[in-house]
Amino acid sequence: MLWKQIGFWKIGILIGFDNLDEVIRIIREASSNSAATVGLRNAFGLSEKQAEAVLDISLRRLTLRESGNFFAESKSLMEQISKLEELLSSRKNILENKFANPRRSMLEDTDNGQLEDIDVIPNEDMLLALSEKGYLKRMKPSTFNLQNRGTVGKSVGKLRVNDSMSDFIVCRAHDHVLYFSDKGTVYSARAYKIPECSRTAAGTPLVHILSLSDGERITSIIPVSEFVEDQFLLMLTMQGYIKRVSLNLFSSIRSTGIIAIQLVPGDELKWVRLCTNDDFVAMASHGGMIRTLSRNTRGSLAMRLKNGDSMASVDIIPAAMWNNLETLSKYPDNSGKGQKGPWLLFVSENGHGKRVPLSSFRVSSLNRVGLVGYKFSAEDRLAAVFVVGFSQAEDGESDEQVVLVSQSGTVNRIKVRDISVQSRFAR
Repeated sequence: MLWKQIGFWKIGILIGFDNLDEVIRIIREASSNSAATVGLRNAFGLSEKQAEAVLDISLRRLTLRESGNFFAESKSLMEQISKLEELLSSRKNILENKFANPRRSMLEDTDNGQLEDIDVIPNEDMLLALSEKGYLKRMKPSTFNLQNRGTVGKSVGKLRVNDSMSDFIVCRAHDHVLYFSDKGTVYSARAYKIPECSRTAAGTPLVHILSLSDGERITSIIPVSEFVEDQFLLMLTMQGYIKRVSLNLFSSIRSTGIIAIQLVPGDELKWVRLCTNDDFVAMASHGGMIRTLSRNTRGSLAMRLKNGDSMASVDIIPAAMWNNLETLSKYPDNSGKGQKGPWLLFVSENGHGKRVPLSSFRVSSLNRVGLVGYKFSAEDRLAAVFVVGFSQAEDGESDEQVVLVSQSGTVNRIKVRDISVQSRFAR
């Protein structure tokens, strides 16, 4: 370093001042500068640089005053060199200089100091696909691209013999997923516990994740981000019995599951939906009969079914949507471009679909037959019904997308606006 070199030269000059008479004698007797350098080095053990520094001293520096100033400067320099060497030899000072920036992380005192899986797993969107035989797959939403109506679609993967798709939902990795079985029992597991797989993979058997009894099937899966007091679970059985239970009652579920609903012999729990106390319920039978129920319905026969008919689907109509619908009903659409939403989206087992304005259906009480929502051909019947129109563009049309899954596992992701709006009686 430069300051060490300067100090080294100063030491040589100090030696020269202490032996000034001898230095003058050597210089006077030398025949050249190089000879004087050699003489000084031999006489006082100086280096070549130190000897040259002594020779470079001007005569005016040899006065008592100048020499005193030089001694004071040299002493100050040597003290500074000593301090710098001490600082450089200290590990603490080296680290302070090297990592002088403020700490960017935060240290906290915790009870155990251990990280859980959920602390390091990103809370990303995901798709869950469930088959009738209990095989579950977790996939990325980008697995299925947007397609046009009427296209073949993309397969969700090979299904086992006599197996078919049962449920298909969107959730997030940190969600609690509630698994409801046909026997009325509910189980719980975090979404990230399900192994992620490709579109063509077979999936994970639910018996590897849940403690299912022999012959028990999962019929509905519900993702829950947070258990809040003002939310409920609406349950509907195949025979049309409906029940509403506070969501908080399912916040702590043991590994063996808990009973969600008591069933009569021959009945099974088929559909479960999240709702609030003010929401409305739209339900449909395989024969295309539709009913809209008001709030506060629980533990009763929701819909009177005709002989040979059974429940096909259920969905929730948010209270805000229904209230907005009542406001819009005062201003009928006379544009001739179809009635405004929201709508009920009907999908038949043969793949036909239509939208019917929600305003076409009245609210009724429990244990009624319901209204015709879809006229089917003899070989077709209703597969599912959804409420759409939550998000609408400036032209009043839906700007939503819907993912449709066939029993064979073919997935189609299409725009809702591409599905025609028709009356209740249209085929």
